[in-house]
Amino acid sequence: MRKYTLTSLVAATMLATTPLPTWAETPKDQLVIGLSMTNLLTLDPAEAIGDESFDVLNNLYDRLVDMDAKTPSKIVPGLAETWSAAPDGTLTFTLRSDAKFQSGNPVTSADVVWSLKRVMKLNRGPASFMRELGYSAESLETTLSAPDEKTVVLKQATKINPEIVLYTLARAVGNIIDSKTVIEHQEGDDLGRAWLTNNSAGSGAFTLRRWSANDAVILDRNDAYWRGQPKMRRVVIRHMPESQSQRLQIENGDIDVARSLSGADLKAMATNKEINIQKVGSGGFYYLAVSTADKDFSKPEVRAILPYLIDYDGIGTAVIGDYGVKRQVPVPADYPGAIADPGYKLDIVKAKEMLTKAGYPDGFSTEMLVLSDSPYVDIATAIQGSLAQAGITVKIVQGNGTQVYGKMRDRKFSMIIGRSGGQMPNVLGAIQAYTSNFDNSPTSSQTASLAWRTSWDIPELTKLTSEARTEGDETKRTDLYKQIQEKFLSSTPPLFAIAAATQPSAVRADVEALTDQQSRSPQWYLVSKSQK
Repeated sequence: MRKYTLTSLVAATMLATTPLPTWAETPKDQLVIGLSMTNLLTLDPAEAIGDESFDVLNNLYDRLVDMDAKTPSKIVPGLAETWSAAPDGTLTFTLRSDAKFQSGNPVTSADVVWSLKRVMKLNRGPASFMRELGYSAESLETTLSAPDEKTVVLKQATKINPEIVLYTLARAVGNIIDSKTVIEHQEGDDLGRAWLTNNSAGSGAFTLRRWSANDAVILDRNDAYWRGQPKMRRVVIRHMPESQSQRLQIENGDIDVARSLSGADLKAMATNKEINIQKVGSGGFYYLAVSTADKDFSKPEVRAILPYLIDYDGIGTAVIGDYGVKRQVPVPADYPGAIADPGYKLDIVKAKEMLTKAGYPDGFSTEMLVLSDSPYVDIATAIQGSLAQAGITVKIVQGNGTQVYGKMRDRKFSMIIGRSGGQMPNVLGAIQAYTSNFDNSPTSSQTASLAWRTSWDIPELTKLTSEARTEGDETKRTDLYKQIQEKFLSSTPPLFAIAAATQPSAVRADVEALTDQQSRSPQWYLVSKSQK
């Protein structure tokens, strides 16, 4: 009999009270996923930012509309059976009549209104996405309404392309919550925040049985799911920060999906006929960020040196591997309107000359925050080495999501290696986090904006980004996209794209309807296993 960690014991609850078996293979009606949960910080839809949280929330909750699993650029019905856009941009949604929350309560327009208002009232990270559309907690009182139980009307707070509003509502910020259930668990005026951190109140395909931070997440099937009963009775997510452990367990059949593998382990499994390697583009990027509030990086002449101290080719080949494709503009190269890379190359001699001219003939010392996961640590180590050659000494500090991104959101950092996530499958969705900062004050809490996190005050670039959101003509919008990218590069930014991120996963061959999904947040209700 094998020894079991706490994670294994939690996973074993899916076997009820039967004796613990050895893991020959996972049950046919259960999906077991191994990944690093260090960045899974909350399961409250109004607070969650990281992709790991999005994966879970996407299967606990539904939205008015969704991005198609195979073609994310296509908006498809969700809780809204139909919708229409008026000439002034007002969106009217008609809700399905058969959708119910996991409590049995029907999904009503009042729940939609309450959920979206809750996001803005709590004013956490996801609220930034609504603020970019011009909304605030106050404006939603007059722009968002429920004329009857199955109709939702969303007026524009400012001129905006309705397509962008739909894409925003299809993301995690648009998750609809069972307002009656959450209000029952409200503590004071927290709008259920404490309870929703580790409980669910959605209409999605699964319900949350248990979440134990950095241990396991267990989801049970929602038998009454309006899209049809999921084939998987349970989904178990196990915290497995070590790539080698994930590889061993997926090769042995102990897990079905491995999500945090090193490039070397992915390559080693490429010829294994029992395992398929899935790669999903995210629209996001691995990046190096520096704070413009830092005494050294506040100087544009110092920031201008950094592109010549990143070994893009070496990192792309030896470090990033299956996790991305070399790219120096934070827009995927295949997006309509994407511009060409500026062609930065590692040039230590040039960097030293620039450093001397900037007043640092002997260099300086600084600190870099990084998640203790692959490939972040490897990217950080590579950049640490090239910076050292130019005389810049970097201390790498590893941590979990709270320790790393928490400091970035508090704007208390010097350097960080991170990964952004595209919010829409277009240029704007990829780059707006880098180019929009409508209020640089510490209290504006634009935690989804990388420009705000780096204290980069960019009124002109923010204005251009806003214009792209409102432009309805495709040709003019594409021209604006190009202007935004060019101005970003010419403004000595504190953000440096390293590679367009992809999410590689190793998936057991008997798992069906997962590897053909191209959405960043997979829909597990579609998943089944072959019975061979």
